[in-house]
Amino acid sequence: MSLFGVALPWSLPLTLVIYGTVVAAAVWIYRDARARGSRYAIVWALATLVFTIVPVLAYLYLHRDAGPAR
Repeated sequence: MSLFGVALPWSLPLTLVIYGTVVAAAVWIYRDARARGSRYAIVWALATLVFTIVPVLAYLYLHRDAGPAR
C-alpha cells in the first residue's frame, strides 16, 4: 500500500480501523449518556478515548438495566 508514492506499513489500515472504532464508541457513549441526562457524558467519552475497552465495558455494565435511551 502506498500514499503519494510512499510505501506504508501493512499495519496502517488496521490501525486506522481500530482508532476509528474507538472514536465511534466514544461518540456513541457520549450521545447515549447525554440522552440519558448524564452530567458526565464528556468524561465517559474522554475515558473511552484514553482507556479504550475498559470504559465501554463499564458503561455497558452500569446501564444494562436502563434499556435504550430515548
